[in-house]
Amino acid sequence: MAGKRDPNELATDEIKKVMDDLKNMGIWAFDIVGGEPFIRPDIFEILSYGREIGLQMMVNTNGTLVDERTMEKLQESNPTVMVGVSLDGPTPELNDFVRGKGSFEKATRGIKLFVEGGFDPVILHVVNKMNWKHFEKMIELAKKLDVKKLYVDRFIPVGRGVQSKKYLDMDDKEWIVAIEHVRNIIEKYKDEITFYVEENITGDPCTAGKSHASILVDGNVVPCGHFRYNKELYMGNVREKPFSEIWNSYDPDKELPLPKVCSDCPLVKDCYGGCRAVSLHRYGSFEKQDIPLCYMRKKEGGFVIKSWGW
Repeated sequence: MAGKRDPNELATDEIKKVMDDLKNMGIWAFDIVGGEPFIRPDIFEILSYGREIGLQMMVNTNGTLVDERTMEKLQESNPTVMVGVSLDGPTPELNDFVRGKGSFEKATRGIKLFVEGGFDPVILHVVNKMNWKHFEKMIELAKKLDVKKLYVDRFIPVGRGVQSKKYLDMDDKEWIVAIEHVRNIIEKYKDEITFYVEENITGDPCTAGKSHASILVDGNVVPCGHFRYNKELYMGNVREKPFSEIWNSYDPDKELPLPKVCSDCPLVKDCYGGCRAVSLHRYGSFEKQDIPLCYMRKKEGGFVIKSWGW
């Protein structure tokens, strides 16, 4: 979480207990995000413990705190950790508008250090109003940095993002153009770069609470990190019961319901209404489908598209 350190954050031993539970569940990876993971004084102890119990670890960082000493400690604690570095534009102007002055230079330096240190970093990129036209340049930068993997997400106005909505969000028609552009570029470079693309761009069914969930800093569990401010969507707390018990008792189809407008759609199995976070945070209700992706999928399927009020 961004901002001041939460006084109720999980202690090291509590995190290790959660990791034991996750290992026993057979999950494929435990991803530590933030805020900034490298601010935690016990981050290398946590990564080392993951290595000890055979749990695949991931760390998502902004890269600004990464230096040669960080590389040494990372190599010592967990040389197989998967690393993602946030970069929201191929230039300082585009990236720093979102992430703060000087962050582009620090992030790209961090990426270079990860590559030199023998890691295989993934660039974490969020498509928004300001940067979507520069997506191909983003790929060119990745190749220049010798990065072979790119994660692609879509801006959703959550948390501090609400304050930047007028600069980073778009209307539905603009999102259609932007998403189509990004998809085309991904298709163009799919043999050169490995892409990890969120369903809010691919148009596939939302995976929140189905294939992943997020454990917040205080132990609360949400089906997707975009719901961290929606207490009514909390699944439980790992301080009160094991994550495995929380996960196995959760019904995503009930808690994150399909929009009624989608119930009789012949394409419902293909998209299931789209990203539930988009529905809630862009339209204010789970009763709304992800309109740009709905439009695009119906168009691709050859369906006659009725008026969308544009």
